[in-house]
Amino acid sequence: MEKEIQEQIIDVIERLHQAKITTKNRKRSNVTARAVYAKLCKDIFPYLTLSKIAEPINRDHATIIHIFKMIDNHLKNDNEYINLYKKASVIINKDIVATQNVKEISYLESLEERIIKLSNALIEKNKEIEHLKSLRTTDRYNKFDKIPDELFETFIETRLEPFLKLHKN
Repeated sequence: MEKEIQEQIIDVIERLHQAKITTKNRKRSNVTARAVYAKLCKDIFPYLTLSKIAEPINRDHATIIHIFKMIDNHLKNDNEYINLYKKASVIINKDIVATQNVKEISYLESLEERIIKLSNALIEKNKEIEHLKSLRTTDRYNKFDKIPDELFETFIETRLEPFLKLHKN
């Protein structure tokens, strides 16, 4: 669902600003459009990772980090950013978000994804634990169980305790 809405956000911004967000250039209009896209995605989907925001616009998470560092300042001082953000957010909230229960559904889908990933990780860890248990040599210490208690206590008093005292420091 997020990807569909991200594509819709891209379409709205490209129509409003006559810019191509997904191109690999640094024209001011494209940079502005990409920044507004990233800000709107984060506003609508606050749990979305930086990589998931960057993917539809052919960028990486570092670009999104940079956008978030500079967007708030631009939204205070730059009319181009302010106007595009306001127009796009009105259209998106009216046409996309309002018609679908976006925040609740997408948040639940995100939780479901995380639960599945954690369950799979837990299964893998349990398999790893079972494997390590199978490698453990328990037969090596069975001989100690056969020693009578009196003899074992004598060994501790006469041999083990003096040894530990000697090697204490």
